[in-house]
Amino acid sequence: MQLIGKYLDLMEAEHAAMRLRQRGILTHISSKHSFSTSGYITGAFEVGLWAILDSQYQDACAYLSDENHEITSGLTEEEMVQFEAKANQSSYNVFNKFIFYTGLIVLAFILTAVFIAKN
Repeated sequence: MQLIGKYLDLMEAEHAAMRLRQRGILTHISSKHSFSTSGYITGAFEVGLWAILDSQYQDACAYLSDENHEITSGLTEEEMVQFEAKANQSSYNVFNKFIFYTGLIVLAFILTAVFIAKN
């Protein structure tokens, strides 16, 4: 992932992300929830617009600077949906592994505490 730009206005970042998606470029807006809560509470006074695929970074920057730029790295809607589905599944798998191993560690601590308390 590469940072395309920082925005002080979330709506502007979302608009840029939408325009890029229409051209087949996958993006992510970072600090979206922290920014919405309040910069004074979270410290997030801007959001970042990221090109998810490094190969699309140059096209994304060029297109946002000049809408006449011909995008060569754009994906089809089907390719974008497949990529997003794989990314969601991967995130889900990582989260499940984290929960499983955390549970094992907690269980080990509980069993150790019970064992020590009995002796």
